[in-house]
Amino acid sequence: MNLISAVSFLMITVASSFFCGHKTEHSGFDKSDRNVTSRDSCDSPDAPFGCYFANMPSGLSGTMMIPVTGESADRLEITGTVSDKSGKPVEGVVIYAYHTDSDGYYSKSGNESGVQKWHGKLHGWCVTDSEGKYRISTIRPAPYPGNLFPAHIHAALKLPDGSITLINDYVFSDDPMVNSKYESGLESLPGGTGIMKLQRADGKWTGVRDIDLLN
Repeated sequence: MNLISAVSFLMITVASSFFCGHKTEHSGFDKSDRNVTSRDSCDSPDAPFGCYFANMPSGLSGTMMIPVTGESADRLEITGTVSDKSGKPVEGVVIYAYHTDSDGYYSKSGNESGVQKWHGKLHGWCVTDSEGKYRISTIRPAPYPGNLFPAHIHAALKLPDGSITLINDYVFSDDPMVNSKYESGLESLPGGTGIMKLQRADGKWTGVRDIDLLN
């Protein structure tokens, strides 16, 4: 990394992740994120977690289709089941997720509002079906510039009773930054470590993450 790139990287490292214990930082913000002039109560990287669900569309399905037009990374499909403490699948859990683009930035389409101004265009929601199942269709995210943290997908759950719980980031076992040091820093959150084993075929990655609500 040359001097200019190093300075740019330091300038975009604007905040530690508000997903405490995930060992990631929101250093993928682009320059325009530091000059937001139109603000609302959710327009902040530290907005309350309820803001993640403020702009979700009506009529959610079990599949989260994150729009990935123009992204060069391989496609990624994640499936899984959300279960309660007794192992019973839970219907009606809303999952929110967001991640970086092909270059490791939270790039924007320009029409985002609220906290999505910070999370960028690659975000979405889905709701578990009668069998507790969900699916996320997106791209495999790139790590932040500088590759100091694993590539990851941030996520939160809104449970049927209206409460919100965080889960550890979705990360991938073949990422060299997913190591014992990373694992040692994780919090004990529902859904386990979030470390997924992916398989690749025909330019597409697939993986499974089941989420148990043990905590």
